[in-house]
Amino acid sequence: GGYIWDWVDQGILKRTEDGRNYFAYGGDFGPPGTPSDGNFLINGLVQPDRKPNPHFYEVKKVYQNYLVEAVDLDQNHIRIKNENFFISSNDVQIAWMVKADGIVQDYGVFDNLFIQPQNYIDVNVPIKTITPVDNTEFFLEIEFKTKEDTDLIPKNYLVAWEQFKLPIKKIVNETISNAVLDTYETNDEITITGSGFKIVFDKKSASVKSWKFADRDLILTGPKPSFWRPPTDNDFGNQMPDRMVVWYQPSIKKIQANWHEKSNQIVDIVFSVDYEKIGKVIINYSVKGDGTVIVLQALEPGDGKLPSLPRFGMELELPNLFDNMTWFGRGPYESYWDRKSGAKVDLYNGKVENQYHPYLRPQETGNKTDVRWVAFTDDEGLGIMVLGDTLSINASHFRITDFDNGNAELSAISATSNIRTKKRHRHTIDMVPRKLINIHIDYKQMGVGGEDSWGSQPLPQHQLPAKTYSYSFIMVPIPKNTDPVAISKNVYRE
Repeated sequence: GGYIWDWVDQGILKRTEDGRNYFAYGGDFGPPGTPSDGNFLINGLVQPDRKPNPHFYEVKKVYQNYLVEAVDLDQNHIRIKNENFFISSNDVQIAWMVKADGIVQDYGVFDNLFIQPQNYIDVNVPIKTITPVDNTEFFLEIEFKTKEDTDLIPKNYLVAWEQFKLPIKKIVNETISNAVLDTYETNDEITITGSGFKIVFDKKSASVKSWKFADRDLILTGPKPSFWRPPTDNDFGNQMPDRMVVWYQPSIKKIQANWHEKSNQIVDIVFSVDYEKIGKVIINYSVKGDGTVIVLQALEPGDGKLPSLPRFGMELELPNLFDNMTWFGRGPYESYWDRKSGAKVDLYNGKVENQYHPYLRPQETGNKTDVRWVAFTDDEGLGIMVLGDTLSINASHFRITDFDNGNAELSAISATSNIRTKKRHRHTIDMVPRKLINIHIDYKQMGVGGEDSWGSQPLPQHQLPAKTYSYSFIMVPIPKNTDPVAISKNVYRE
């Protein structure tokens, strides 16, 4: 099965006494103590009702029989391979397009492009001259769609695709705000007031206590350092909750807070957070007069031997009304460091609640990789934007503590007598959304795969070994009735 054990999650539909549906798995049948392998056979590409799991789309991309390579993108030169053994390319239409910010800028079709099975052809894409635009990336996409209906596949069905970032020089917006700041300090807080906003930093928690913009509260809590993720089934298989437990809610020993004015338009707040066992984190907030906040976080691990990190990033929470999510990055479904080739970089939008995927046994879900920017807004368009180079973003109505983090023990011996699970017997109905938006803004999160699901860790290139890390991102208030794309163009990136 190409390392894929099952096509479908082997669960059975059940209903609670109050009428809620869920899919049952091993351990839900028979009297208490009945032996089972838990959810070991909930490992399909699709769920029991045949709705695709997110990895379905990754498999489709990896299995596609038409491949495209960049030969020389400066000259728009590509190579198209037909990986089929018996079928020529005559039954597919091969089209190309250039996109920027989700909008097609140029389009064409390769007419009469005939590629024999197990062969390739080099072509030049006739792209018109592209004029660089502030903070804008241009992508070339190649699509392969069926020309005619067949017994199983309809006409215009997408059978393969590829995407390349074009080597067009990116112009950086250099507009700098001249708005001035006023700073006030007490024993516990540092308050900065600027043009239409006020931010209060809590010196005791090394975080933002409040952020008001246009007389609205933008945040509930955070940002604060985050190192943990809800364990996946593969994580439980390789004992991640035990091996990496030091990164789960580490205790803080000491916090130091300092601030200084770079000018009357920029104020820096610097927190030094010393943790038990794991080392030190330095957080620098650079607040500008227009309300822009540049955040830089660095980890200096301790001297002792530490395991790899599940993630390195920051966590914050927003009021529930900012539940409209727009992002430019990979999507529309979730993606991870080692599982993202099936997700295009594009402009996407949706509700925060729809980013959560209901795995039959709840676990890590909904991540987005290579995110250039993401906006969370209310129905009037007011809200907050986060920008970075290629961030990892996760937004949901759940906190990490709502998932099973290995704190309860369930032991079951498998039929092969070499698999033991220590995880709670949980289902989709156990997850109750909170009336808030929990967001992780990460440098990276470790991969989710392994060579098996009962011991192997993610590949070394998809792990975060304990060492010095640093990354940065920008937070920007969004006025109501404003286009997030336009906001993303106007942010000055140092």
